[in-house]
Amino acid sequence: MSAALSQPPALIQHDLYFSQTLLNGDQVTPEQFQSFINEVITPRFPAGLTLYEAQGQAQNGSLTSTQVISLFVEDTATSEASVNEIVTVYERCFPGTRVVQAANTDELKVGFGIGENLIDNDPVPELIQVDLLFGRAIAGMGEVSPEQFQRFVDQSITPRFPEGLTVIDARGQFQDRTGTIIKEPSQAVSLILEDTPQNEAALDQIVGDYVQQFQQESVLQAVNEAITVRFGPDDQLIDSDSVPEIIQVDLFFGRNIAGRDEVSEAQFQDFVDEVIAPRFSHQSVPITVFDADGQFQDRTSTIIEENSKVVSLLLPDTQRNEAAINQTVTQYMQQFQQESVLMVVDEEIETKIEVESPACGIGRCETLLPDWLLQNLSVMVPGFSH
Repeated sequence: MSAALSQPPALIQHDLYFSQTLLNGDQVTPEQFQSFINEVITPRFPAGLTLYEAQGQAQNGSLTSTQVISLFVEDTATSEASVNEIVTVYERCFPGTRVVQAANTDELKVGFGIGENLIDNDPVPELIQVDLLFGRAIAGMGEVSPEQFQRFVDQSITPRFPEGLTVIDARGQFQDRTGTIIKEPSQAVSLILEDTPQNEAALDQIVGDYVQQFQQESVLQAVNEAITVRFGPDDQLIDSDSVPEIIQVDLFFGRNIAGRDEVSEAQFQDFVDEVIAPRFSHQSVPITVFDADGQFQDRTSTIIEENSKVVSLLLPDTQRNEAAINQTVTQYMQQFQQESVLMVVDEEIETKIEVESPACGIGRCETLLPDWLLQNLSVMVPGFSH
């Protein structure tokens, strides 16, 4: 077998957006969802997952709880089948919910250590996105505190990338060799940077600092070079294909207002309800809102922090949607006296909103379900018996 054929499959990223509202209006409880993670997702992907709490846009314009799980898995038919099984189980066991899938399969490189050559250093530098996932558990020594992590961001990351970064709270989970489920608080740091050797070296230094300072085995690094980055309205934001395809657009809204306090939670909620949702409601575009912290270093080396929101959209790459995005950004900048809104467009993703049910009906899914879900199905799904 040649060396090329013996290489393990590349890692890809699967993001799963789990809505939480049932047909009767009740919510999937945190305990139910955690049991679902423990008994359905983790056994299929024991190497690990990252969980983000977010809000999803409901049909009536309000925001409801959404759980987002990010998986970095081998690009194989087995992995894809396992992801589809997870979606099938969830939607059947929690009627009324849905799971949106977004898979990044192109131009994504994933690493866990130093010197892995994850960045293609183009002769003419281009902007790329790098996400760093920092676990905060310290073997036998508790965990990295929020204060310790903030100092690390201030002292190790921000000076190397003073233009800015975004931090989102997360939680990691994996299953060890004994079958024990391990959970740990985590932080996701997102950077937009040029694909230069200097920046690649700086990333290695950051990972090395964290591994050494907090006795870590690794830091997950996901590098996405197939993106378009803008900081304000642009009529070249999207490549509008003749046959529309689903793309992902992430909008990063800073909430500081120069000379004033900040955009409040209520004001941002109103902006989502009155500005964002109406522009995309005609096509049931999934809208997901994440709480985040933005940070940059100004010309005097002062670190500026601000509460932020990240709004993620999965939508067709049409001129109408491009105009709607530009209008949304323009209105936010004018309404809240902002200098810019970061826009990151990824046109190289694969999405699914529904997974087809097995041909032989729900009985076929019984082998996919843990006992606690099978016991609940007779109550949750009319006509089901086990």
